[in-house]
Amino acid sequence: MLPAGAQRLYRGIVADSAQLFSLPDVHVSVKGTTKGTTTNALGNFLIYAQPTDTLLFTYLGYLSVELPLLFQEDAVMVLLRENTRMLAEVTVKAKRLYPNKIQDRTKAEPKRMDALDGAASPLEYFSRWEREKRKLARVVEEFNQVQVYIQVITDPDVMAIMKETYQLTDQQYYASIEAFNQKYLAVQYYTDPDEIMEALHRFFEGQK
Repeated sequence: MLPAGAQRLYRGIVADSAQLFSLPDVHVSVKGTTKGTTTNALGNFLIYAQPTDTLLFTYLGYLSVELPLLFQEDAVMVLLRENTRMLAEVTVKAKRLYPNKIQDRTKAEPKRMDALDGAASPLEYFSRWEREKRKLARVVEEFNQVQVYIQVITDPDVMAIMKETYQLTDQQYYASIEAFNQKYLAVQYYTDPDEIMEALHRFFEGQK
């Protein structure tokens, strides 16, 4: 007899209850713990557990099974029954994402003096021309960060998609875009056009 708290190596096979073919990648765990494993390509598994433990078997598309080990041998066979419960019918509506290729319209920033150069030539660093270049550089940097968003939001094909999908007039579309720009400033810095389109769709759906 094993001492209290002693663990035993359990081995077994998991199979489909109807056709008895082995099931790979079934998750086998000791209930109430983080200990677990999966069955191999032949449906076999090995796991250490105490005789007082319960094994939990879960597999996508099948009903879960709990197996108390108290009166089990070291080798077990577990049959999983397919979950045949019918799901409610679902209607999937596709959302058209960005239809065109993003063009790289990144602009080059004007060359400006850095802080080290400014320490060497403070008069030049604080000159009007250098101040204007720094202002322009900030504008260019901001444009570069939002250039993907600008392309998407001003694309005539995007306007056509949104107007057709949500039955909008030109005036309604532009009013909605203005509201979107004010409400979702962070989206303007997205670099993935499809993410921008998904955000637009969510917003327009909420406007209906």
